[in-house]
Amino acid sequence: MADIIKLGLFLMLVAAVAGLGVGYVNNVASPLIEKQILKEKIDSFKEVYPGADKVENESAAYLKSDADPALKEINIAYKNGKQSGVLYLVQSKGYSGLITILAGFDISTHKITAIKVLSQSETPGLGDKAKEPKFQDRYRGKNAATALEVVKTEPLKEHQIQAITASTITSKAVTKGVNAAREHFGRTFVDAKTN
Repeated sequence: MADIIKLGLFLMLVAAVAGLGVGYVNNVASPLIEKQILKEKIDSFKEVYPGADKVENESAAYLKSDADPALKEINIAYKNGKQSGVLYLVQSKGYSGLITILAGFDISTHKITAIKVLSQSETPGLGDKAKEPKFQDRYRGKNAATALEVVKTEPLKEHQIQAITASTITSKAVTKGVNAAREHFGRTFVDAKTN
């Protein structure tokens, strides 16, 4: 009986030391992880809307309760103290799970500056090609006034996006997310400026 008590106390001591160790490592690593996440986010902003002096998260001002649930965050890009672009963080359901996309729009030209697929869990070798620049560049320069449409063949119209071969569901999911951002951008930053 004494051996069982000793073994139980020993295991409790080992578990306590391990718990303290994990807690300590978490406290030390947590700020470093948060700093790295912020750096990656800023780098993504620069890719999607280059040339901004600063980018501010203004979701509280622009993301109303009636907004499309795909819209997760709205960031405003500033140049010389004036709003110049809008960067949307959107999520759309793909073939294997959620696809998180960053989509940038230029306020003066009303065009998509770029998109970047930040995360996805699509089929390797097929849907995961959505992260490749070859696919993402298909959105660059598209007019925000017209809904984007996925086609399987070479696009014949300006608003068409050619699907990734054998990954139409993924292509449509990315386009659906970009369209959600495009619609909000049109209502909030284009129509509001012209009225």
